[in-house]
Amino acid sequence: MVEQLDFGNCYYRPSFFHMKIDLPVNFSNLNEIPEGAFGLYLHEYIHFVQDISTIYGLMNISTINHYIQYCANKIYIDKISKFEVPVTLNENSNPNDYGYSNFKLRPTYIGSSIKQKSKAITNFSYFILPFEFEPNRYIDIVKIQFKDSDSGEIRILEFGGNHVAEGMAYLCEQHHHKGILPEADAYPYKLVTQIIQLEYPEVAEEYPLIITICDAALMSYHPGLSFVRLVKFLKHRNIHQSNLNIVEIYQSCLAEIKGSHVDFEVLVDNVKSEIKKNFNAEYYQDITNWIDTIFDRIKVFRKQLPTFVVDMIIYGKPKENQFFRLFLRTIGSPIVLDGDDNATISLPEGFNPTSSNFSPAIFWAINQVLKVFYKDSVSPCELMNFCSNGKRMDPNIIVNDNCIKAPWLKTSEKDLCPFAQIWSHWALKNFSPNHKQGNG
Repeated sequence: MVEQLDFGNCYYRPSFFHMKIDLPVNFSNLNEIPEGAFGLYLHEYIHFVQDISTIYGLMNISTINHYIQYCANKIYIDKISKFEVPVTLNENSNPNDYGYSNFKLRPTYIGSSIKQKSKAITNFSYFILPFEFEPNRYIDIVKIQFKDSDSGEIRILEFGGNHVAEGMAYLCEQHHHKGILPEADAYPYKLVTQIIQLEYPEVAEEYPLIITICDAALMSYHPGLSFVRLVKFLKHRNIHQSNLNIVEIYQSCLAEIKGSHVDFEVLVDNVKSEIKKNFNAEYYQDITNWIDTIFDRIKVFRKQLPTFVVDMIIYGKPKENQFFRLFLRTIGSPIVLDGDDNATISLPEGFNPTSSNFSPAIFWAINQVLKVFYKDSVSPCELMNFCSNGKRMDPNIIVNDNCIKAPWLKTSEKDLCPFAQIWSHWALKNFSPNHKQGNG
């Protein structure tokens, strides 16, 4: 359920607006950090951009929010103090319950897990076949097959949105930091280039073009399938950077995969509204204003400068790239954690929180609440180091045994940590999970 786009020990957590660069580096001033650290930062920052600016990213946020809000509401309505876990999302009688439909299809759209990596691969191939996700209802999926060079294992996996997202972020990072950072594992980071090598090897070194194809594929529900179709489309039309500019290529790609997708601007507004449902209290006004600012501005970028992601790459190294600096000033960043879980954030220019309550770490806390809903065993709260550091949190918050064994019990303490704030805000104070192991 909790997906993580990771690179080495660094990661971005989709739908929850936080990233970690596992280095002892202060990220409050990007101009002063080493080039290698900046390359890692850029990789994870691209995932943040994918999260908020593509149909795939937005639908993922929508689907996760649908499940979280369903769980919180069900627990409260059922009034069972020890609720069973995992909480199962039941089919709504409404045939147009897109939240349920998207939840069922989400694993297909995402593709196989990226956790088990392969450093080098050979004998790569792929094929498209129908998948029956419900009786007599089919969707095409992309199966990939390769041999792991180290183990000799033949791996057969589903190619999906997370592979496209990782391939795109890796190419963005490599465009300026190739040779500075270690070579990435072939799986999952080089799958997009493997497909390019098979289908259209003439453009295999055209990083901006491949980034554009990835970005366009992510403007669909099913990026894995869309990516393959777009590569075939460009090859059939003999489209490359020397005969068509990036904007024209992007527009041609969108026209090729155009389907029954919700209009991007409508989807942004819907997702923004769904996120804000988590915060129905004046206390969180700065958080909802932050969400409004980010999503309202990303609509402008996608409408007026649709290839803005590629522009952030092709106009020079990020430290010297005026367009990248403009984007970062305008949109800001998610919460950024260093190796010791010290946090910093770049706020959008013109956005000024009006109270000390503002802490985007609340989304990280929601991520931890999600784990309580879908896991049948206790997971220690990941925010413990962050809360101990106290740099952006109430210094009175106490890190104790409850953080490890029963974070929902933190609601009984005087000073509420981020997890306890959300658990209380959603009226779950008197509820706890009934783990099969007897924990909690």
